[in-house]
Amino acid sequence: MEEKQNMDRGIPEETLSTLHMRGQDLYRQKQYEAALQCFTKAIGQDAKAPATVLDNRAATYTKLGNLRAALNDGRQMIQQEKANCSGYLRTGKILQLLGNHKMAMDLYEMGTRKVPSSDPNLMLLRGQQERLVRQLALPRTIDPLQILPLELAEMTIRYLEFRHIVGLLRVSKSWLQLLTSMPSLWSNLNLSTAKKPVSLGAVRKYIKRSNGTTTRVTLDRFGSNAEKIPRYIATRCKGLEDLRIPGGLIGASILEAAPCASNLKNLIISKSCQVSCDTVSQLLRHCPNLERAEFHSVTSAESRSASWEVDMPKLRTLILDTPVLVRRQGRQTKPLLLGLHTLLTKIVGINTLSVQGWSVLPFLPGQFLDFSDLHHLQHLNLSCLTAILPPQLPSTVHTFSMADCNYAPFLFPGVSFADYDLPQMVRLSLAGWSELSLGDLQACLIPNKGKVTHLDIGGCIALSCANLKELITHGYLEGVEDLVLKSCNLDDEIGMLIAGNLPRLKNLDLACTKITGVGVKALVIGLEGKLEHLCLDGCHSTSIDAIELARAIGVKVAFGFPDPLSGGRRIKQI
Repeated sequence: MEEKQNMDRGIPEETLSTLHMRGQDLYRQKQYEAALQCFTKAIGQDAKAPATVLDNRAATYTKLGNLRAALNDGRQMIQQEKANCSGYLRTGKILQLLGNHKMAMDLYEMGTRKVPSSDPNLMLLRGQQERLVRQLALPRTIDPLQILPLELAEMTIRYLEFRHIVGLLRVSKSWLQLLTSMPSLWSNLNLSTAKKPVSLGAVRKYIKRSNGTTTRVTLDRFGSNAEKIPRYIATRCKGLEDLRIPGGLIGASILEAAPCASNLKNLIISKSCQVSCDTVSQLLRHCPNLERAEFHSVTSAESRSASWEVDMPKLRTLILDTPVLVRRQGRQTKPLLLGLHTLLTKIVGINTLSVQGWSVLPFLPGQFLDFSDLHHLQHLNLSCLTAILPPQLPSTVHTFSMADCNYAPFLFPGVSFADYDLPQMVRLSLAGWSELSLGDLQACLIPNKGKVTHLDIGGCIALSCANLKELITHGYLEGVEDLVLKSCNLDDEIGMLIAGNLPRLKNLDLACTKITGVGVKALVIGLEGKLEHLCLDGCHSTSIDAIELARAIGVKVAFGFPDPLSGGRRIKQI
C-alpha cells in the first residue's frame, strides 16, 4: 500500500542496491533494527535476492540474538548458490553459536567439496574447519591437578622422590601454589638424591612448607652452613621421628642437635660419616625414645673402652660397626675397645644387635660374652670381633654371624658350640672359623635340623670332604637356600650330593675349590630350574663347557681368576 501511495505521489521507489547500501551503513552504526528493515525490504523486491544481502541480514539477526532466523537466511544462501563460500561460512558460524558443532563440521566439509578452488574465500573456509577440529579434539595435555580430586592428587604425588616433588614446583604458578599448600608432601625430606648441594636456606623453605610437621629427614648433599642444618631441623620439627645421614656431617654437629630431638625413634648414620664412641654414647643418652640406632663407622682416638651410662629399654635395633680393621696390605690396625659387657646390661629389650670389628676384652679371667639375658634377641652379628668366643646365646636367636673373628677359646675354656640350643635359627655364618669341627657345626644345626635356610662356612678348612658329605647326606642342610662353601675341601662327589639332597638350593658359592666340570654339570642338571646363582671364581679345575652348560640352563655363573698384574685383587671374568 505504501509503495502504491509513493507511486501515486510520484516518489521514486528505492532500488535493492540502495536499500542494501543503506542497511550496511546502519549496521556499521550499530543501528541493527533499522538495518534489518532495509535488508528485509531489499530481499522483498527480489525472490532470489543476492547472497550478500542474505548474508548481511543473517549477520544482523545474529547481532539481535535471533539465531534461528539467521540460520534460515544462511541455508537459503546455500540453496541459491551452492558454490558460494559465504553461505557455508555464515551458516557454520551460526551452527557453532547454537552449539551444534557436529553439523557445523559436516557443513564445512561439504563446503570444501562444493566450492571451487579458485574461490579466494576457500582458505577462510578451510581455516574455520581446522579451528573447529582443534576445538573438538581432546587436548593433548591435561593438567592432572585440575582434574583429579585434591586428595587423590596428593596421594599420587607422595609416591614420587623428594627431588621430583621439588621439580614439580617449576611446572607452573598454579602448581607451585598448590604443592606448597600441602604440608604432608614436605613431611619426608630426602635430600640424598639432590642434584646440587642443599643449603640451609633451602631446608628452611622445606620445613616452612611442612608447617613443622616433618617426621622423616635424610640429610646429604650439603651446601653452605651444613653444620647448622641438623640443629635447625631438630628445633623446628618437634615431631621428628626418623633421621638418616648418609654422609657429609661430623659427629659434633649431630650431637648438638640430639637434645632437641627428644621424640627421635630412628637414627641411622652411614659409613661415610664417622662418629666416635663418646659421640655414640651421648647420642643414645640424649635420645631416650630411640628404637633403632645404626652407626656404621664408629671410631675412637683412645685405647679405652666406651662407656654406657643410661638404660635404653626402648631400643630394639643397635648397630655399632667399625671401619675395616682387618689386615690391609700386610699391616694390622689396632682394634677398638668396646665395653660390650656393660652395654648388654643397658639394652635388655634389644632385637637386632651388630658389633663388627671391635675388641671385647674380659673384665675378669675366664669371663666370656654372655647374651643369654637378652630374651628378645633374634639377630646377632659379631663378625670381625676380637674376643673370647664362642659366646653364650639365648634360644631366641634367628640369625647369627660370627665370621672372620679373632678368638682365643684355648686361653679361657668355657662356652662351646655344644652348649648351644638354637631351635629358631635359620641363618648362620661361621666363615673363616678355621678350627670349626664337624661336631661344633652339628651342635649349632641339630636344634633346628633341616630348617636352616642360609649357611656360610666358607674358609672353614678344618671340615674335611667326609665331614661335608655327612652334613649333606644326614639332612642337616635339607632346607638350605643359600650355601657358601668357599675355599672348603670338596670334590665332584660333593657337587653330586648337593644336587640330590638340597632341593631348595638357589644360591651356591664354590669359589676357590677343586670342583671340576663333571661336578658342575651334575650340579646344574640336578638342580635345573631351582639353582639361580653359582659362584666358581678361582676354580681352576672347572672347564668352560660346564660354565656354558650352566648358563644355557639359566644359571647366573660368576667365573673368573685373580689378575696377577694387580696384585691378585681384581677378578678377570670369563
